[in-house]
Amino acid sequence: MNATAPTSVVEDPPDLATMRETAHRVLGPDNAPDAVPPAGDELDTLTATLRGHIELLAPEVEQAAGLLSENSPTRYSALACVEEAGGKLRAPTLSFARLAGTVMYARRLARVLAALCDHYEIVSAGIEVTSEQRAFVRLADHCLKCRTCRAVDDKGWNAGLPCEEESRLYEAYRALLARASAARLARRHPAEVSA
Repeated sequence: MNATAPTSVVEDPPDLATMRETAHRVLGPDNAPDAVPPAGDELDTLTATLRGHIELLAPEVEQAAGLLSENSPTRYSALACVEEAGGKLRAPTLSFARLAGTVMYARRLARVLAALCDHYEIVSAGIEVTSEQRAFVRLADHCLKCRTCRAVDDKGWNAGLPCEEESRLYEAYRALLARASAARLARRHPAEVSA
């Protein structure tokens, strides 16, 4: 299986650093729900900026994902994120009009913008399958084939028997997730990581 696909040349790539910084201003450190958000005109300005960034980046993610093969997990997740972003942009004009201008809405936009930035980096590099996705598939394949993992009790429920191979694969998957998460945080907040 080929891990990467050819990519198109982007004439003027989006400024992901600026987009991430805008999202960070709304979310605060570590995406904490108790972070003091901006208020008033500053919140309105940030919300409008977030919307503009999403409107700019979502088509770029969609186009880059379209270059990947149909069965690519990164293509699927990137397109799902684009769809979610579209829903967030439509929310104030639909039945959720009360969301417009609120901190809750701005944070939703900021989270989807941060996710779009991550997806853009992956799909624009032509990565068909990430290492975390490969590790998850290995774990799932093992669990589907292993008699110990599939064992059921007299009620038909999973018996939960210990399986060393399942534990090893699960820990490998968790380690890759943690590494990928740390790398994303480092890209989002380089000044905080180096301090």
